[in-house]
Amino acid sequence: MSNTPVVAVFFAKPGAEDKVEELFRSVIDTTVKEEGCIFYHLTRDTENPRCFIFMEAWESKALLERHLSAPHITKLFAALPDYIESSRVSVLERLA
Repeated sequence: MSNTPVVAVFFAKPGAEDKVEELFRSVIDTTVKEEGCIFYHLTRDTENPRCFIFMEAWESKALLERHLSAPHITKLFAALPDYIESSRVSVLERLA
């Protein structure tokens, strides 16, 4: 079965690490119950505590897009700019 993996990397502004973690944790329970969510893991770089990484997989790109427009995610994205220095979201193609 093909799926859509995603890696999303966020760098918190200095001093905003706790708030960013709180915001990210606030969407996990709802997200893992969404249709198409295979896994949704929040991680943190052990060498840079300002770096948060979501590793996730979705059954299809369409279900990922539905997730990105879900109310809990749009609320998260609206709150993040005050606390995030930079970010990058990569939607990947699974090769093997």
